[in-house]
Amino acid sequence: MSRLLGWASKLPRGLQTALKSLPGAAYLRMLAAGTPKLAGPGVGEPRAVVYLPTWLRWEGMRQRPQYLLESFARSGHPVYFVDPREEGSRMANGVQIVTSLRDVPSSGVILYVHFAPVRRMFRLFKDPVVLYDILDDLSIYQRSEAGMPARNRVAAHHPVVMQRADLVTVSNEVLMARYGPTRPDVILVPNGVDVERFSVPVPKPDDLPVGSIVGYHGAVAPWFDFELFTRVVSSCPDLQFVLVGPVDPEVAGDAARVAKLPNVHVLGERASSSMPGYVQAFDVGAIWFKVNHMTRGVTPLKMYECRAAGTPCVATPLPACVAEPGVATSDNPEGFTAAIRDALAGPTSDSADRSIGWDERLAPVLERLAVLGLDRVR
Repeated sequence: MSRLLGWASKLPRGLQTALKSLPGAAYLRMLAAGTPKLAGPGVGEPRAVVYLPTWLRWEGMRQRPQYLLESFARSGHPVYFVDPREEGSRMANGVQIVTSLRDVPSSGVILYVHFAPVRRMFRLFKDPVVLYDILDDLSIYQRSEAGMPARNRVAAHHPVVMQRADLVTVSNEVLMARYGPTRPDVILVPNGVDVERFSVPVPKPDDLPVGSIVGYHGAVAPWFDFELFTRVVSSCPDLQFVLVGPVDPEVAGDAARVAKLPNVHVLGERASSSMPGYVQAFDVGAIWFKVNHMTRGVTPLKMYECRAAGTPCVATPLPACVAEPGVATSDNPEGFTAAIRDALAGPTSDSADRSIGWDERLAPVLERLAVLGLDRVR
């Protein structure tokens, strides 16, 4: 730790200031020790894809960036994921996990960006190609930025990255409508699913309760609808309700309160590698999201993961969930409860939904890079 802090102290003052302004800055200050040192790919070779450090961990709760980076690796691009909290460099599913920017190429790179303030690191690279992937509505950052100077917030950096980016992608039609007018060339890249990972049967985790399970996997955060959850739980004493995922400190009190209910089991965060076992063991997968301006731009990965596992899914009426065939939606306790009961009474599916995989989702990005001549070093 002391060595990392020492490296960080040698960074240019502007970069040190930038790192201090980001969510999770306690470790981000350590992150960019030095500058990229590796030689870039040669002429005619695929560009290297670099994930600049944010709060994401490679082995943490799997999200869109990790899956897309793996797809880039399968397509033939060298891929680097920078995380100073790792104990050392290693390979994971074709992706090189490294602890410092010193361990990534300085040229011939594609920077995969989903958090606009990291733009201050762009200058560390020679002529980088920037892929700006807008995962959710930007208002999702508002809580973590409370008290932060306006110049350091996502909203201050987003317009600059939108203009600078060589490619801009969004995860659903709602975000396309919001951000497309700024970039008419925006590419719609919906979320996908690792079908094999969630459809191949694995043992049931031993910390699950006995009985019919209505399960949720993912972050228990401020967008979780505790009121809806509590009312449905209270009306179904014969069912077991399970929450698997990290609990945001902002809603820790709410999570502790529902954990006291006799048929609720708040398990906390579990390894990403164990998620298929939980999803397959759920009798019904449930998505308890509030529906508001922020969440209307969300496409829950858990919806696709339930379908790939052959687990029926019930959700609140987020636009992405309403549009997904086979997902029941309701915005009230009575309707949500009825949808759960219908799912439990329905026939058991022995075949997983063949939802579109991540390689298919990435295909239009690879095609656009090729058309623009940005896929390889020229």
